[in-house]
Amino acid sequence: MRTWRDINKDSWTFTKKLIVGYGGGIGVYKTSYAINQESGFILNGKISADLNISNRHSTGAGLICRADNLWTFLAFHTAPSAKEGDFTSARISLFKQGMFSEIFASTEEVHLDERFNQFSLEFFSGKVRGEIKTSQKIYELTYTCPHIAFPGYVGLVKFYGTGVSVKNVRIEKTELPFEEKYSLKMKKFEYDIFICHSSKDKPFIIDKIIPVFQQQGITYWFDAEQITYGDPITQKIEEGLQKSKYVMPCLSENLKQSSWTRGEYSAILNAEFSGNSERVTIPLKLENCEDNDIPLLLRDKKRVDYSNQVELAEFMKFLKS
Repeated sequence: MRTWRDINKDSWTFTKKLIVGYGGGIGVYKTSYAINQESGFILNGKISADLNISNRHSTGAGLICRADNLWTFLAFHTAPSAKEGDFTSARISLFKQGMFSEIFASTEEVHLDERFNQFSLEFFSGKVRGEIKTSQKIYELTYTCPHIAFPGYVGLVKFYGTGVSVKNVRIEKTELPFEEKYSLKMKKFEYDIFICHSSKDKPFIIDKIIPVFQQQGITYWFDAEQITYGDPITQKIEEGLQKSKYVMPCLSENLKQSSWTRGEYSAILNAEFSGNSERVTIPLKLENCEDNDIPLLLRDKKRVDYSNQVELAEFMKFLKS
């Protein structure tokens, strides 16, 4: 097992048939991780393993991908639930140079077996799918991660100094998107288009763009209409992206200042670059947009100019086709 590396240097032991994590960990969450260097850096792929987590309801462990040696990686893992009970919860989190950020959590209770449970983590471009298979049920968490995809190692992670035993680790690289539950032909999108915009452009969109969509019968996802007080913002945006056929970044001088907007379209754009055409990004150039305001990754995209009424009319026809 020389291909494995313990980043903490005192939290993992590697044998021929078993990997054991114990104690150790740094930071608030007492985190520790180990990477497999044999497969090298992987941009798109899958890691799966059988995990036996001690005190499985109040501690956490799981799998990681796109990891480096400097505490940057994406994780699919369990973590204690806010509620009391004989269960835990599944989560997708990001570590960026040691800074922890939970980006998506399942609302479903996860009941782990007392012995080994099969974990798997699939990742292709911005899309991530984690799965926990127990003797009673399969729990799944799918998310389009709003961060630019980067290559890295795959491996294991644990929290709170928990003990974990791992066996049957399987790693593979992939060149095609992981299998979807439904093919694109079978899928019915709830919205024709997801309106991706800077908050400073909201009045223009409400007054100028949305009325056109309404007149033409175009269904759209717009945060001011779909998100209300008390809603989990990230989760609602993710649902909107999943249910929309096209993503429309509204190009303006304000767009490049909006990190939320970049997060919304970046994952979809990355999937396109990797050959996944399930959703398509179509930029709309607003009136207050100069050429140097357009993000580099969107400059090569065929876009629609709002001030060109012929182009706008053709765009409406395209969305309805």
